[in-house]
Amino acid sequence: MKYSNCSAITLVIVLAGFLAFAAHSAEPPAITFPRPFAAGGLVDPAAGFQFSVPEALSAEVEARLILNGADVSDRLERAGDPPGRSWVFRDLAPDAAYTARIEVALGEQTESRETRFYTYTRTVDGYRGIWFTLGQIQGEYGDKYSAGSAFAWSHTLTPMAVYAPEADKTFFVYSGTTSPEERYLLTMAAYYDHTTGRVPRPTIVRDQRGVDDPHDNASIAIDEDGRVWVFVAGRGRHRPGQIFRATAPYSVAEFEQIAEREQTYSQVWPVPGRGFLHLLTKYTRGRELYWETSPDGRAWSGQRKLAGFGGHYEVSRLHGAMAGTAFNYHPGGNVDKRTNLYYIQTADFGATWTTVSGETVETPLAEKENPALVLDYESEGRNVYIQKLIFDGAGRPAILYLTSRGHEPGPENGPREWRVTRWTGGEWATSTVTESDHNYDAGSFYIEGDRWTVIAPALAGPQPWHTGGEVGLWASTDAGATWALERQVTRDSTGNHSYIRRPHNPRDPFYAFWADADSSAFSPSRIHFTNSGGTRVFTLPYSMEGDDAAPIPVE
Repeated sequence: MKYSNCSAITLVIVLAGFLAFAAHSAEPPAITFPRPFAAGGLVDPAAGFQFSVPEALSAEVEARLILNGADVSDRLERAGDPPGRSWVFRDLAPDAAYTARIEVALGEQTESRETRFYTYTRTVDGYRGIWFTLGQIQGEYGDKYSAGSAFAWSHTLTPMAVYAPEADKTFFVYSGTTSPEERYLLTMAAYYDHTTGRVPRPTIVRDQRGVDDPHDNASIAIDEDGRVWVFVAGRGRHRPGQIFRATAPYSVAEFEQIAEREQTYSQVWPVPGRGFLHLLTKYTRGRELYWETSPDGRAWSGQRKLAGFGGHYEVSRLHGAMAGTAFNYHPGGNVDKRTNLYYIQTADFGATWTTVSGETVETPLAEKENPALVLDYESEGRNVYIQKLIFDGAGRPAILYLTSRGHEPGPENGPREWRVTRWTGGEWATSTVTESDHNYDAGSFYIEGDRWTVIAPALAGPQPWHTGGEVGLWASTDAGATWALERQVTRDSTGNHSYIRRPHNPRDPFYAFWADADSSAFSPSRIHFTNSGGTRVFTLPYSMEGDDAAPIPVE
């Protein structure tokens, strides 16, 4: 692959010498790195690329460094205190890609290690999504989910993009990686400039330090001063999340870290005149739902439990001052048996929570039979994969989700139906949009006046029965009662498209965005977006020569 402003460099380091413990061991010393490091990760060019061997290795050992065919051993330094067992190469170029091979000799025994690393410090020269697989199921139809997961998952965090009319830009976050050969997660922030039709080099908000799990994906918000906030999800109690704030209004050039703490699956909404309402999950007894508020993003009210009976996944949305959340539940804490549909809302910044009809509910909800229950799918033996919550012009909620007969991929758990359950003002009504071939075929939902649309990867893709597929647009002109396929948005793709997202307050042409990849095997993942009619699709540049670039139209 060609890297802009980068040089692909091969380091061959040969270490040989006498060892103080040679008489006691015939095993070669292990090559290690003095800080957490994963292949494909980031190295600070100012600190240099470092490696070590065991403490007992004699300081008399000599090292030879061959760099692009030239002997530059005089530029390889001893490191450590006292110096001896570690080496550092400091003469690294910024924004470069490196390939390294290290060889260590112990008498006639040798050990070698190969690795790649990168010296990106602030931005990356292109939009590279990350690929991920859960590794839970191995079979004819692939894993429970595996795909390009830069925007996974809608039931864990939202929004991942926000349109700011004051700047005429759609700001977004995603999980990127360092190169097409790597699964090294970087929390990235960028924007689409509606005035110029261009995107900048994406900014590294946080190096996830060897994590490749998109449970660490981020959500985004913009406060009343125009500052972009990024909430990076953690993973349970063993991997904390972080809160970042941009240092300048309507900019993603630089961020400061505000907090690091336990927060999983952040869904954050700036309520006008009040501050942030933050819906999140904690692994207290399974996956339980919490909320908290803050006037400024720094001082928080304390995390209060919203629901806790087996575990839950939720989707949420803000409509004026009204925030709603729709969620399922996990019988016995088993996420593979997720079922039922629930809904509650708050109009007073979390002070009280009510049903859609205004009945006050006591929190935390602790039993599966409660006033928030909308539909009992458990009695039908159906799983519920919750997708999107939005409000119509009258402020009435509508929920998009998928149902199936079980969690394993393949035809035996079909039909997998996309459904919309909407509040009519007096009752909940449900309709079927289409069918799909995988439980994680996640799409987006829009209401523009009398036109309701679903943009989803529900059409058969190049990897059938795997996560994602080809993208289609389904439309309804009778408030969601009936649906029809209006347009096939993508076709003849090499990889499945997956995890389609909608910006909060979307504006054309950046109306829906997603990533693609081969869902059956590790592959590069690219990022795409389309307009509201699905008539134009663009790909963000995987590699960039300059500081900004125009998205590439897909014919």
